Amino acid sequence: MKIKRYLMLFGIFLALAVFVYGYIQYNLARYSVYYASHMPRKEGAKPELVMALENINWIDKQNTENVRFDEEETGSVYINRNAYFTYAVKGYYIGINKMNGSYYYDTDQTGKLTTYSFPDDNWEEKSLDEEKLQEIEAILDPVIKDIIESQKTPTINLQKLFNQKYESRFNH
Repeated sequence: MKIKRYLMLFGIFLALAVFVYGYIQYNLARYSVYYASHMPRKEGAKPELVMALENINWIDKQNTENVRFDEEETGSVYINRNAYFTYAVKGYYIGINKMNGSYYYDTDQTGKLTTYSFPDDNWEEKSLDEEKLQEIEAILDPVIKDIIESQKTPTINLQKLFNQKYESRFNH
């Protein structure tokens, strides 16, 4: 009888632990953009955009004039009518179609823009100058604002836990 009681208590404890762990993971994914918008970050990092892409199936999505989510086919965040943010082999990149062709802006794991390339230049990666950086920032700022505004405030706020998990990635 004692063994049955211990097994039953152990089973209840285990089920409770799995439920709590599952809820924490769900909460961190579901409200990741909200948490990212309230966390410290290094200059140039865009944790909101990265979290929106990484958790595209979990976050609140509101298609607007500035942003559209494609979670079915490409898993990308479309920016305006001529750009998108998506995964690449070595990180993330932003593709922008312009009158004179397509440009690809590479980012690091924090969403910070690093280099760009143009297919007509044989995909040669070039450093971003201040002018190009400001041009891309002007495109991304309203998109990030729309993504943040569509997020709900979490019922149980796990900001400290989110910061512990991601601060080293976005703030160092």
